[in-house]
Amino acid sequence: MMNKITESEEIILNLLWQKESLSIMQMVKALETQKNWSKQTIISFLKRMEQKGTVAFFVQGRTKYYYAVIKREDVIRTETKGLMDRFFGGKMGAMVSYMVKESEISKEDIQELQTLLQKLKEDNENHEGKCH
Repeated sequence: MMNKITESEEIILNLLWQKESLSIMQMVKALETQKNWSKQTIISFLKRMEQKGTVAFFVQGRTKYYYAVIKREDVIRTETKGLMDRFFGGKMGAMVSYMVKESEISKEDIQELQTLLQKLKEDNENHEGKCH
């Protein structure tokens, strides 16, 4: 099971998912307008993330270049499941219902949801037909 990703770690991971690999100084520069973290702060986050197995590095010359070990999709899946389990008793329908009721939903979002539900319904019917 994946360790919990903190908000600060998520910021660094998002940067690494966009750029693939970055030096500490490149991260400091990239985050200076968003977070204004010092070099030492980023080093502390990276050390903790290394221990968790979420990032690793390679050395080129005298510079360490960090990259994400975990995939964005895996983090999204884990975080979404955790949210669903904690707040909605593990029930996807309850979570989606809440999100739809509490959010501004566009016609495009509604169409996308209808298309997805129709595809899931068809896939489920095809799967059930093969089981009998």
